[in-house]
Amino acid sequence: MKMKLYLISNNALLDGLNYNYDADLDMIRMTRPLSLEGEENASKISLVKNLQEVEKIYSSFQSSALGSAKYLANKLDLEINMALELNDCKVGELGSKNMQMLKGMQEREFTYKLPGGESLIDVGNRLDDFLKKVSEDNQNIALFTHRRTILGFLLKYAKIGYNLDENLILEFNNSIVYDDSETPYDIYEIEIENKKIINITLI
Repeated sequence: MKMKLYLISNNALLDGLNYNYDADLDMIRMTRPLSLEGEENASKISLVKNLQEVEKIYSSFQSSALGSAKYLANKLDLEINMALELNDCKVGELGSKNMQMLKGMQEREFTYKLPGGESLIDVGNRLDDFLKKVSEDNQNIALFTHRRTILGFLLKYAKIGYNLDENLILEFNNSIVYDDSETPYDIYEIEIENKKIINITLI
């Protein structure tokens, strides 16, 4: 039996927030909401033709993913199922590093992680295990998650390469499914037949 999973990331989050309390970075990222552009992206995502046959919706616990999922859920009159497995890649203790440095290191050494954090391999295994579980329902499913979480998953199945600028590029079935370009949102269609991934497409 053939089914489709949709991994969705809305990449427009609100900037300029001032947190007047002692919270770690991962807690701040959990509560960071969508920007106005992100809300507009979520509305556009809900209208994507491929998603109109979705039968079940999952979201991470993070505000940005849930805020995106509600638009599609309202349109299709479906409930949102919350899943910790869809949460963003955990940063851990940055110390003297910054997010850009961490991103660059992890995209060259996929097992690299900070104390208390996750590597891309860690988060990819987490998401892969969850997708295998939900695919047993044999339904078309939309999963609202995060770009780094999706990247970790893609590393398990895609051909890995780098461009002339040494930026990570991933291919599946001779089509590029990931590069370093900034996008307002990403929707990956994953086709599964007889419990095997037969295609991954960035739509």
